[in-house]
Amino acid sequence: MKVKQVLSVALLLWMPTLAAAEVTVENAWLRMPPPAADSAGAYLVLINDGDRDVKITSVETDIAGKAEFYSIFFLEGTVLKQKMGAVIVPAHGKLMLSPGGNHLMLKDLHKTLNVGDHVVLKLNTSDGQSIEVHAKVRGKRKPQH
Repeated sequence: MKVKQVLSVALLLWMPTLAAAEVTVENAWLRMPPPAADSAGAYLVLINDGDRDVKITSVETDIAGKAEFYSIFFLEGTVLKQKMGAVIVPAHGKLMLSPGGNHLMLKDLHKTLNVGDHVVLKLNTSDGQSIEVHAKVRGKRKPQH
């Protein structure tokens, strides 16, 4: 009986790892901010090949005081931006964070970013896992693939 309990606990501990492990990242980049700015937009595509949605609850980076998800929407001809507490990468789907749409803002930058710099982002999931993302700083134009 104890063997079954140990195996059950081990399986439960292992299962959340599968969710984060099945999320991959493509085309991660940051837009180089103007010289006096203390924030930068980050963009990427999250792809979930798993059978469960993955909720990204927070982002950590050593280059900024905070990182927040934002949604862009239009209301009566006005572009509005709203902070989102978390984002969902749907099972067998993808979530695009892109210029002019949902995106990640790095605020209170600790250093000046230049084209070609590399930034590490740690995406934390609701099940306690994390996904490490390496993003390259690019100019204001559309990213090169």
